[in-house]
Amino acid sequence: MYRPSMAARSSLPRSAAARRRRPIQLASLRGFDVAAKKLSFTLAAEDLALTQSSISRQIGALERQVGKALFVRKTRALELTPAGARLHAAVSQALAGIDRCVDEIRGVGLPPRVSLSTYASFASLWLVPRLAAFQRVHPQIEIRIDASDRQVDLQADAIDVAVRRCLPQHVAGLTDARQLCEEFVTPALSPRLLERHGRALSGPHDLSQLPLIDMDEEWPSARASSWTRWFDSAGVTALTPSAGRLTFSFIDQAVQAAIRGQGVVMGRSPLLEDSIANGQLVAPFPPLRLATGYRYYLLVHPGRAGTPEVSAFVHWLVEEFDRGPQRFS
Repeated sequence: MYRPSMAARSSLPRSAAARRRRPIQLASLRGFDVAAKKLSFTLAAEDLALTQSSISRQIGALERQVGKALFVRKTRALELTPAGARLHAAVSQALAGIDRCVDEIRGVGLPPRVSLSTYASFASLWLVPRLAAFQRVHPQIEIRIDASDRQVDLQADAIDVAVRRCLPQHVAGLTDARQLCEEFVTPALSPRLLERHGRALSGPHDLSQLPLIDMDEEWPSARASSWTRWFDSAGVTALTPSAGRLTFSFIDQAVQAAIRGQGVVMGRSPLLEDSIANGQLVAPFPPLRLATGYRYYLLVHPGRAGTPEVSAFVHWLVEEFDRGPQRFS
């Protein structure tokens, strides 16, 4: 086999030889990953229990090794450069894989676990009441729910499954996003409130005689399911409620207020359907459903989709959506 002599190797272009001899040190990658997520050296230092100057030195050393600036440093702000964004995509995925592998090694002999990210309202109104049925069939699988309104990166945050409510264009580039259902809204109220009202609701305009429960329209998604849009779609305009309004930031709070008889909620499917099936709420005008444009999507971590626990949970979740509303005692 031919082996180049020392003289021949020394004649290689300096830049090519240097590239082959300069693997970067790995110690600073964790600090870089957190700083890139937080866009703050200070917050990264707090997360890693280091000083801000330590993180700054780590990033500086990494930039010298890479040969490119990774951050644009502004007054009280950081931005990733194109090189920084490219490196962070690779680093976050690699670290997530390493962390997941270590967790699996540490967890040898422990029960399999599925981590799920979803919205708090979906978790409380739809998912949690159904989990007992899954646990009866799969008692060995632990479910960990991250219920918040933040959208996670499945690979970077080591999340197995996510259920997201969004517009179709928000998942247009995600080939593995599976649509679970389309969202519709319709009014719903407690039978007790209807009884106190003392009169049948003959049409949408009669709702103006009852307290209406609103969602805070600071959120764009709330405007899509507003009373104004629904009344317009029902052919009722310029309607002023005579019994007042209640406004909430979260749909689960609004639904619970309606169940207590405090007003009429503009309920969203699939979150409303179980309460109607249980008789806690009634929908006075079932045919008058308004599509909001939002849909629920299922996303699964590609590296975890084939594991028995994730596969079982995903199969069960899809079946539950297909089954529709449930009655819970």
